[in-house]
Amino acid sequence: MLTIITPAVTRALTTVDATKAELRETGAGDDGWFALSIDRATAAIEHWCRRSFAAETVRESVWLTGPAESVSLSRWPVLSVASLLEGGAQLPPDGFEVDGAAGLAYRLTGPDTRRMWRAGRIVATYTAGYVLPGDPGRTLPEDLERAAIMLVRNWWHERDRDPLVKAEETDGVGRTEYWVGAPAGAATLPPEVEGLLQPYRQIPMGG
Repeated sequence: MLTIITPAVTRALTTVDATKAELRETGAGDDGWFALSIDRATAAIEHWCRRSFAAETVRESVWLTGPAESVSLSRWPVLSVASLLEGGAQLPPDGFEVDGAAGLAYRLTGPDTRRMWRAGRIVATYTAGYVLPGDPGRTLPEDLERAAIMLVRNWWHERDRDPLVKAEETDGVGRTEYWVGAPAGAATLPPEVEGLLQPYRQIPMGG
């Protein structure tokens, strides 16, 4: 179970200015559309990657059914750990270490000695995620922002097209075919976007 203690002010993976620069758009008339589309792209990317990217402070409970070498936190990169409890007892700062990039917590019995976590409930309060574009000290990987911009760019070029049109024939009779149900590929992201996102995708437990 995960509870957000300090939510991010925004989750947007890019900015209106960056997206407009990509499209060489200078007017402000469509800024509202761009902002909504960036939010939509961010949500699609988070859903596909099965994780959030904006830095937030959270409290997470992990139940171990048996002894474990490490505890896998659902948010990463881990920036700081406020507290870590094992079996209801708070661990001292030298009682654990965290691989921030991987989001893995290890139990320590000494400076150079690890031990197994005991079965039971582990509760971690920590801050994890990236500083987003437009904020000072931005840390979000370029590929994630690029993926968001590519989605918005695709939607921009498709704004005046009927998404249900499968094919059109302008020479001759002028036949138009429509998709039945959702358009092809609606449940997935474009392959070039998925390629950028693959290294950041959360792998389900047991998958």
